[in-house]
Amino acid sequence: MSNRIAIVASSTLLAVAAFEGHAQQPQIPTLQVCNQTVAKGKAQVKIDARVDAQHAGTFDVAVELTCDPKNPGYPAGAVQIANVSMSDSLVQGTIASTSIEQLTSTGKHTPTLYVNGRCRAEGVVGCRFWLMIANNRPSVEKGTPDVVGFLGFDGMGQRVAYGTGPVLKGDIQVAPTPN
Repeated sequence: MSNRIAIVASSTLLAVAAFEGHAQQPQIPTLQVCNQTVAKGKAQVKIDARVDAQHAGTFDVAVELTCDPKNPGYPAGAVQIANVSMSDSLVQGTIASTSIEQLTSTGKHTPTLYVNGRCRAEGVVGCRFWLMIANNRPSVEKGTPDVVGFLGFDGMGQRVAYGTGPVLKGDIQVAPTPN
């Protein structure tokens, strides 16, 4: 019985050591659905916690995205995350989509868009991005601010840029979904 406990304890210790040595990068769940989705606009996001002496804590986002599941059934458009100036991001500058691989939205009153694909960014090999936009207000002047979040990875799965915060100026419209 004590040998079994020692083997189990030894296996557990090895598993913990392996886990600590090779921690997995954060992963966003894959969305495979392309529904009737339209999004268009430009906005600037400001995150006070990402400001320091060399970074403004801001990024700009511009999207023009569509998907019709019946014709042709694949997402189309472009995403640009520009003027990235945030502490704790390796990329300072622009992340631009080169392909849109997945696109879906959900919601009627605060439609939320999810998109990911391949990208290019200075010094990044194998660039991939994920973007979420919550269209929280009917106009820029009033209501809850829209929220934009993005994540950029290199080909090895290492985070190169990220940020999630409220829209400071501009507006991105995400069309509501019927259900």
